[in-house]
Amino acid sequence: MKKSPVFALLLALPLAAAAQTTPTTTSPAKTTTTTAPAPAGTQQQTEVVEELDPATGKVIRRTTRTINVPTGTTPAPTTTKSGTTTTASDLPTSPATDAQVTAFLKKKTTVSTLTTAGLLDAYNRLMDRVHNDRSGWKPADWALAANVMSALNARYDQLRSNFSFDDKVNIRAQQAEFQTLRTARQLSDQVSDKL
Repeated sequence: MKKSPVFALLLALPLAAAAQTTPTTTSPAKTTTTTAPAPAGTQQQTEVVEELDPATGKVIRRTTRTINVPTGTTPAPTTTKSGTTTTASDLPTSPATDAQVTAFLKKKTTVSTLTTAGLLDAYNRLMDRVHNDRSGWKPADWALAANVMSALNARYDQLRSNFSFDDKVNIRAQQAEFQTLRTARQLSDQVSDKL
């Protein structure tokens, strides 16, 4: 019996189709990086660039790189792909020391011993100082104010259950007002820098 090429083709087609549709599993590649210690006279600086979705404002991609810069160099502002600039004043703040809080509020204050009434007074003093002095503040002044606010917020977290609902609303309103004033100043500075 002579086999025709059509018979061979009919036999080969199902095998070829099965070979093309066989799923293959691959494990995702893992990337590991190691950073060498900074050479003498330099310090390591981490730079983060975020790409934002213009429609939602959410981060699509975040790229982090570590570079060596001369010792004493301040971090340069980083820019997201959407055009927003992040400066050192946008970074999370560390709580102020009691001496810094005392100097800022112009009243002897030990944050760790503040009672609920004392903490409410401290928030009021902070916001009074912000309202009265903010027009002449530089970024360092705003950073100090943010550090004081951070110290008060840490104490608020410890005492939160002791506050009445009205006091909680009052404190939250003052926290929100502070952030609004600070952000408004940062935006104002960015706009005036571009003019």
